[in-house]
Amino acid sequence: MSLETVDQPVALRPVSRKVAFVAHCLVNQNAKVDEFARTPGAVPGVVQLLHQHGFRISQLPCPEMAFAGVGRWWQGKEMYDKPNYRRHCRSLAERSADVIQQYLGHDFEIVIIGLDGSPSSGVRFTGSATDWGGRPEFHDGDYEVVPGMGVWMEELRAELQRRGLPWPRATGVLFDSTDWLEQRDMPIQMAELDQFLAEEG
Repeated sequence: MSLETVDQPVALRPVSRKVAFVAHCLVNQNAKVDEFARTPGAVPGVVQLLHQHGFRISQLPCPEMAFAGVGRWWQGKEMYDKPNYRRHCRSLAERSADVIQQYLGHDFEIVIIGLDGSPSSGVRFTGSATDWGGRPEFHDGDYEVVPGMGVWMEELRAELQRRGLPWPRATGVLFDSTDWLEQRDMPIQMAELDQFLAEEG
């Protein structure tokens, strides 16, 4: 290498000051509860939209997988809403809040993208299954997507509030049908996410 090469100025790419904290399973469907992964790898469109809007991605942990493993049973919020699972989520929330706090302290724009309908990672909607016990069996209407936040998101919000930090702009990607790749679902959800990301922080 010549000295001339070393002395030449390096063209630096502009640094994005926007960070999206994304539900783990939107980037890694392998973390979904057994039999519920709808697509290999990341959910199509999510990563692309974040990049288009200049957001860097910080993948949130999957509290369910860390708590009960990949082969866990399906559960509604009622089954996860227990002291031991909330303690587990609070522990994860402390570490995630450490990172969010650093970004907020340096004036980064932060958004949170959850998985709506999830008993843990739902932001606008969570999942209710009041009649499940033992091995759950699906019957029409026994797992309902209802307004509300999942257990993990509740604990993350509470940890930020405990530190006096604001809850960032947040939304969730909602796939309410049994097939996430159905034409009726994907365009609607990606259009909503696109609109959310285009809004000013």
